[in-house]
Amino acid sequence: MITVAEEKTVDYEVTARIATEAFGSKDVVFSAERMKWLYERSFGQGSTILSVFDEGVKVGQMALLHQKVCSGGEFVSTTQLVDLFILQAYRSPQLVRRIYKEVERLCVAQNIRFILAVPNENATLLNARFLRLGPLLRLPIRAGIGFWWPRGSALKYSGHFKSMTRDDAIDLFSGFSTPATENGLQWDGAMLFDRLSDPTCDYAVHATADLLLISSSRKTRGIRYALLCGFFVRSQAKVASGPVHALTRAACRLWKHSLFVYAGVNNSLPSLPGMVVPARLRPPMLVQLRDLHTDELDVRFDRFQLIDSDFV
Repeated sequence: MITVAEEKTVDYEVTARIATEAFGSKDVVFSAERMKWLYERSFGQGSTILSVFDEGVKVGQMALLHQKVCSGGEFVSTTQLVDLFILQAYRSPQLVRRIYKEVERLCVAQNIRFILAVPNENATLLNARFLRLGPLLRLPIRAGIGFWWPRGSALKYSGHFKSMTRDDAIDLFSGFSTPATENGLQWDGAMLFDRLSDPTCDYAVHATADLLLISSSRKTRGIRYALLCGFFVRSQAKVASGPVHALTRAACRLWKHSLFVYAGVNNSLPSLPGMVVPARLRPPMLVQLRDLHTDELDVRFDRFQLIDSDFV
């Protein structure tokens, strides 16, 4: 008998193996260590794992990553949907519908108001059809050339995250904690430290007096680039374009890449780095949201960057 229920104790080795098999691509291999970090630490609020069982044997799941979001000066309980997968032999519209129905029931039971997703093309349609998630943001992919040479002395720090002690990292990050006046995911020093503690990925940290950048090295279709994961502005500070360019150059210099990529919105920046890549080459990323308290989608985020999703 097929059942769909919350999985209280997750076997990450089994889950990673099932996820890898379900995706069916030699280029996609799930890490048990990363899944444990993602579900338990990455966004600071834990998670709920909704799993599909066949006579007690796990054959699929959906993960709900709980997050701290501020909207209109109010802290709103939020969860982000990730990692929906079902083994090929068990896939059916009826089972997918059951999973989404149980997601909605769990969110209501846990008093979650916002359901958030940054889906791929297939999940976009499923989220809209079965859970009534609507489009909140479209994030164009932006790219540019980051010259390596430094200009001026604005840079206060630039180095690999893993070379920092926990205390030093949290001390630096705490100066860029998200103010409650900013609509979007809330970050403080400890939460950012945990967010960057992905055991399978390297990050770098760059800072001026009033601006922080998290970056990483990535490769797509054989092209290496510095991924600008997220910018954070010190509370009450007004940032000009100079520090944005300085940190972008610092990221390219550290990773030894000429090309940088950014996707997101951030109303605290005077302008976003790079130029928009034409949609025919790389469509914008979609952020979906549903407010369970109303049928009207009257929500705006001042900031949503790649670091706010599970993509980095």
